[in-house]
Amino acid sequence: MTVTDPMIRLREASALMRQGRAGEAAEIFAEIARANPRQPELQNNLGVALKAAGRLKEAAQAYRRALKLAPDYAVAEGNLARVLGALGDGSGAVRHFESAHGRAPDAGYLADMLDVLAGLRFQSPDAKMKAVMSGLFARRDIDLQRLAPAALSLVIANRTYAKGADMAWRWLRDGGKSPPPLPDDPLLDQLLVWTTLPDPRLEAWMTAERRRLLLEGRGSVKAEKLAALALQAMTAEHAWMEAADETSAVDALLSQDALSLEEALLVAFYRDPANVPAAIKALRDSAKDGMTMLVLERAITEPDAEKALAAALPALTPMGEDTISERVRDQYETHPYPRWRTVDGHIRRKPLDVHLRERFPAMRFDGIDTIRPRLLVAGCGTGRHAIQTAARYEGVEVTAIDLSRRSLGYAARMAEELGRTNIRFAQADILGLGALEERFDVIECSGVLHHMADPMAGWKALRGLLKPDGLMRVALYSDIARARFAGLQAEIEAEDETEISAEIRRRRNDILKLGEDDPAAIVWQTGDFYSLSGCRDMLFHRREVRYGWPEIGAAVAELDLKMVGVETPTAALKALYRKRFPNDPAATNPANWDMLEREHPDSFLAMYQFWCQA
Repeated sequence: MTVTDPMIRLREASALMRQGRAGEAAEIFAEIARANPRQPELQNNLGVALKAAGRLKEAAQAYRRALKLAPDYAVAEGNLARVLGALGDGSGAVRHFESAHGRAPDAGYLADMLDVLAGLRFQSPDAKMKAVMSGLFARRDIDLQRLAPAALSLVIANRTYAKGADMAWRWLRDGGKSPPPLPDDPLLDQLLVWTTLPDPRLEAWMTAERRRLLLEGRGSVKAEKLAALALQAMTAEHAWMEAADETSAVDALLSQDALSLEEALLVAFYRDPANVPAAIKALRDSAKDGMTMLVLERAITEPDAEKALAAALPALTPMGEDTISERVRDQYETHPYPRWRTVDGHIRRKPLDVHLRERFPAMRFDGIDTIRPRLLVAGCGTGRHAIQTAARYEGVEVTAIDLSRRSLGYAARMAEELGRTNIRFAQADILGLGALEERFDVIECSGVLHHMADPMAGWKALRGLLKPDGLMRVALYSDIARARFAGLQAEIEAEDETEISAEIRRRRNDILKLGEDDPAAIVWQTGDFYSLSGCRDMLFHRREVRYGWPEIGAAVAELDLKMVGVETPTAALKALYRKRFPNDPAATNPANWDMLEREHPDSFLAMYQFWCQA
């Protein structure tokens, strides 16, 4: 007897999905959908099964049928967006995620849209995508830096702008003809104000524009346009190339007893206006609102607040007992890193155990508190990651420590502005944390251990603070990935802040003159290269130790930890691993990762990031 009850058939299809037999399940869903052509949920279910079976184009058709039946069906629209992304139609994915978010604002579609958008690079003008991007840049609850490369590609997709950027690049590298003025583009203005522009051609163009306005263009541009470029120069910490005639012109301005608002902004192109009383007076007297007021706030108001907050923070350990720690602390007192502006404020808060089970479904967490977890961020720098962590987990209490009070002051100010009250900042040296009585459910230490005299000593100190079954997230530099630009790296011996900054500028200028096919030119693709503090952290650090997967595996074993997860910069890299090593579905074998990285040496250009459990 043939079974025709649709509910029984649906249960059968669902069971097949759980067994991984998506193709068979899709046939059943298709059969039921044909018998019930007016039910959008059936078309959505069919699309889910088809996607799981790898039949992406058919899945997209099913989701479109669901939306035709129910235009407000946000789940189907989100599913369609994911399939379009998998098919390579990023713009289509963004549009449908945006629409799904409008219908279901709390369902997480905005985060999905941002993930897709951040990975896009536009080769031709796209007015709809530019409108979407401009709308996002009007918000302050989004990590705009992550969107900067995509947004910049939308600007440069304009052929006239692209020619201007290419001309500026030739001017910087070869002494060619000066480029035209920077274009009057609202999205570019937002990029200048809220991000560090990570592109060598744009840096060349901004460098040329700064020079033109100082030497030839006075009175030709409104104050708001000057302020936008000044804010970008300040964000880059005045890292751009400066010719002798520019230095002379700036010195002439600095010698004046009084400055106009235009002159004060020209000074801010080249120098920290906080150190120029006449510039500060001009800004205070004339800056009313908008970008000119932002120049004053970033030069004076914010640093003053950071100093006050930093002075009030406690110290959890003695300072000054380790020579390398002191040298590293001095670096970040001079150049706090990174100077971030925005973070994602739309993170969906979840209990810690929900996050952990999504990431590590086969693990047990019996020894830790998942209701009110205590989390340590060891080496929080300017607080970006710590603040996001405090927003991610329900009930979490975060302790964030760092060597540098100046960095902590920045972090505390940003946490205050963002309303993060579940985070405690304190000055501490990881090496001194052994005396701490508190124990933590999760410890995160990203980009810190490899700057210590003895990274293993620091790692052992953190291990002693971890509860049984507790988790540790660690990030370390890859020796293989950083070999591409190891020849550029060197410690800067100067101690004076002005001399250090000047030396970084000189070396950056040399790096910008590398051949475009030079392997070391990969640093142009990193965001860190485009500010003094970032460039120093990446290339001219006081102390750096690099690792390989064999060393990491040995260290994890020595610390009596278990590797439970490896974060990859792209989903494609994780998929490549699982295809190559199907017998390790957890993708945690250091020997396998070592093999894969040697075949794909740029895989961990930023850092290795992995999770361990006690």
